[in-house]
Amino acid sequence: MTYLPEVDDSLKPKDKMRFDTEGTKPFKAIDTSIEIETRNNGSKRKSIRRVPSIRTGCEARMCVKLNASNLYEVYSFKEAHNHYFVAEDDRHLLPANQGMNYMQEQVVNALSALNIGPIKAFNIMRTLYGGFDKVGATKNDFKNFKRDLNMYISEFDADMMIKRLLRKKEYMPNFSMEYITTEDGVLRALFWADEDAKRNFSVFGDVVSFDATYRRNKYMMMFVPFTGIDNHNRKVTLSAALIGNETAETYSWLLKVFREAFGHALPVIISDQDPAMKKAIEDTWTESRHRLCMWHIMDKLTAKVGATIFNSIDFKKRLCAIVWTNSILPVKFESDWATIMNDFNLVDHEWLQSVYQIRDTWIPTYYLEEFMSGLM
Repeated sequence: MTYLPEVDDSLKPKDKMRFDTEGTKPFKAIDTSIEIETRNNGSKRKSIRRVPSIRTGCEARMCVKLNASNLYEVYSFKEAHNHYFVAEDDRHLLPANQGMNYMQEQVVNALSALNIGPIKAFNIMRTLYGGFDKVGATKNDFKNFKRDLNMYISEFDADMMIKRLLRKKEYMPNFSMEYITTEDGVLRALFWADEDAKRNFSVFGDVVSFDATYRRNKYMMMFVPFTGIDNHNRKVTLSAALIGNETAETYSWLLKVFREAFGHALPVIISDQDPAMKKAIEDTWTESRHRLCMWHIMDKLTAKVGATIFNSIDFKKRLCAIVWTNSILPVKFESDWATIMNDFNLVDHEWLQSVYQIRDTWIPTYYLEEFMSGLM
């Protein structure tokens, strides 16, 4: 719609044209290529894009003038247009034409149960419908719906998860799950193991890694998997848990429900240097042999001894030669360790002395008779 002030008849014709925004623009034949210079002082022609006029001769207008009372007054108004305000290909972008229907909301909800996010759900819908304009909603609409859905179930998500696992336990006899809550009803720890995990445990459960070094999620709960190694040296998940704290009490509960689910404790269990986990294993699985993960210990070496010493080719090569091997005897290891400590003035290093005192729990030479499956 055009807003025009009152035109004075005394204005020259060219001044009148300044206010004339409706009408049509005559099509003129012009050269759509221009000549440009190149670096070698030559020239070549380059095509330019010609934008067509969007004038359609529409006479819709509202004319306003300033009256004697110093107020604006509409003295001419034509409402009818001879064109659409939005091109047909862009009408699906209008807010009035956007929005998700019930079926689309159900699809997003169902796909989220399969770990398919709203963006992928939109792309699936776009492919099925045959284009963006056929969906009737945008990616932002899908994302906003998923956000609102998460906000709606935010207080009940733990309860929904527990009910889902309980239904599995009811209809799948070989499915195990246990959980504990705080006095306020907040989920404190959750353990589960399905039939595939138990089948894997029966074959690859000789040596199991108990790893609690994962980051916490937005609920401040940590993911704790029990992992084994198959015949192809690939990791196999035997069971999993979510825990809210890393106390000896929580670890003891977790080890107890693991024994109940699988029928017996692990022959060999590997973990990091966690005092609470160490105490829980000693109190709960007295018959199991507890070993420490070599990688977690050696990963701290740089920070403990300093980058200058660690990056020394001689130090790193000599130390790894006696640690990452099962082809030397304990006497040889102790002798070489003492030599390395003397050569680099690390005899009195507190951390190195502490890990040396527990060398029988993480150095392979002290349990050559045990098959560790490469988990150390």
